[in-house]
Amino acid sequence: MIDSDGVRAAVAAQIQEFAQGGGGVGVRSVLVKTLGAPQLTVAHQADRVLPAASLAKMILGVALFEAGERGDLDLDARIRVGELSTTMYPSVMQAFDPETTVTVRELCGFSLVTSDNPAAEYIRSVLQQDRIDAVIKELRLNSTAFPAGFSERELGPLGRVNTTTAQDMLRLVEHIDRTPHLEPLRRYLVNYLRNDRIPSRLDDDVPVRHKTGSLRGVVNDAGIVLHPDVPIAMVFLTDSQSDNVRTAREIGEVSERIVRIITEGAAH
Repeated sequence: MIDSDGVRAAVAAQIQEFAQGGGGVGVRSVLVKTLGAPQLTVAHQADRVLPAASLAKMILGVALFEAGERGDLDLDARIRVGELSTTMYPSVMQAFDPETTVTVRELCGFSLVTSDNPAAEYIRSVLQQDRIDAVIKELRLNSTAFPAGFSERELGPLGRVNTTTAQDMLRLVEHIDRTPHLEPLRRYLVNYLRNDRIPSRLDDDVPVRHKTGSLRGVVNDAGIVLHPDVPIAMVFLTDSQSDNVRTAREIGEVSERIVRIITEGAAH
């Protein structure tokens, strides 16, 4: 028989240890929920409003495919790569000749597989703020605000106005998980290339459908560990971290321990 209380207590202890880590500097919010047996939800400051950073790109993806599903936007419309905004940061779009054309759908893929800012900024301009705000309202992301984009001007302090909570991000990843016409988003996120957080210490054959977000002092990750025994949704939001690399490593370490505790509990 599964000792659900014991599993929950063990996961809670891991989350508490992580929340108190980093030398006690900054804020750490965590939410873990199994999407199967043993059923449990464990949280630490899951309602704390913190910078979303590039987690907000998942909202763009949902808004885009919802608009495509309604016929409001043509996701197969083509755009010249040379028309995208430039950036001082690495961009996969720089690998293409400026005259190359890609579809709006493909730009969304680039924005979620590689966290490409010019691709995301184009998607945001196509959607416009009304559609973005409508999706936030429809999904009841009540503590989420997404007024800024991913242009060069907005990637510093201005980017901090995009905020969310772990509760809202859990609701978002669960919506992506269960909505049939969002299958392309599931495919993009399971192929996400920045895997230095939740997936970093997991076995290579355990897929993780997730998205990270980073700013100075902000180290976020949200998604679903697609473990064959039990899928596990995880959200990590942080702020005012003194060492982003160390915080990323600690997210990977605590994720591995939590997955092991839950899956061992599911096996007994």
